[in-house]
Amino acid sequence: MKRISIFLLLLIAGMAVAILWGINSVAESQPDKPVNASATGEDSEAVESDTAKAASEVVAYYFHTTYRCASCKKIEAYSKEAIETGFAEQLKSGKLKFLSVNIDETENKHFVKDYQLYTKSLVICDLQNGKQTQWKNLAKVWELIRNKDEFVRYVQDEINAYLKES
Repeated sequence: MKRISIFLLLLIAGMAVAILWGINSVAESQPDKPVNASATGEDSEAVESDTAKAASEVVAYYFHTTYRCASCKKIEAYSKEAIETGFAEQLKSGKLKFLSVNIDETENKHFVKDYQLYTKSLVICDLQNGKQTQWKNLAKVWELIRNKDEFVRYVQDEINAYLKES
């Protein structure tokens, strides 16, 4: 019985190290600047302007699985709150969208590869004329989960940067 307990503890510790190593190596490979990516095939709502700018929108996706822990639910709630309180006008006009997506559903599995997802994530995308031009995984949401004010500020700052570019 003692051997089984020791084995299980070593197994759990090994898995924790592997997870942390994976998160750190992926986080280190995530640039601070947006990554160019191919189109997702989503249609953009046309935004008319006097200067005839290209139709553009920013989409904030919260990707989750069917099973969600308390931290995952908190990240979604904080993200939604940050977006709704900071960007009510942009949400109303369609310039910004917030979508919660279950990647366990068959039709959404492609997002794992599209956005190099390794855990529940908040990803922002810039769409121009229905074509994705750039995206960014806001990996710091996991680091900031214990500080709601910093979390909200981080999400709003990142989305503001995308809205200014589009």
